[in-house]
Amino acid sequence: MDFTKFDISVDAFHFDLLTEETAAQTNIQVSMQQLSAATDATKEQEKQGNVYRVIVPFNVVPGDENFRISGQISQVVQADGFFGEADSISGEDWELLSRPLVETIETLTYQVTAVALNHGVNLSFTARDGEADK
Repeated sequence: MDFTKFDISVDAFHFDLLTEETAAQTNIQVSMQQLSAATDATKEQEKQGNVYRVIVPFNVVPGDENFRISGQISQVVQADGFFGEADSISGEDWELLSRPLVETIETLTYQVTAVALNHGVNLSFTARDGEADK
């Protein structure tokens, strides 16, 4: 399936130093909401395929570091020529749509920790089957 992707939005990004030892946690969800046309221009665009907002809320505590990151990253996408429900989109397409958002979390984390901790922390998340919240 082909998608038209719009700009990635950092809706929220929080970095917190932890003063107490906290168990490692990786909670990254992926969901998709179908958007409805609000103007004549967007109604016209919607005729080319459904428009969705891909949303990735996250809350992560790396096991070997003393910080937590949390927030939400999102992106509006249009499924070219597709008019079905979000849960009809294949797992491969979910990965295609969510991976750039997850990479944004990884990049932001590296950049913030490079400043806050004087060393950048590389996070590397991989998708697991059944993890997407369709």
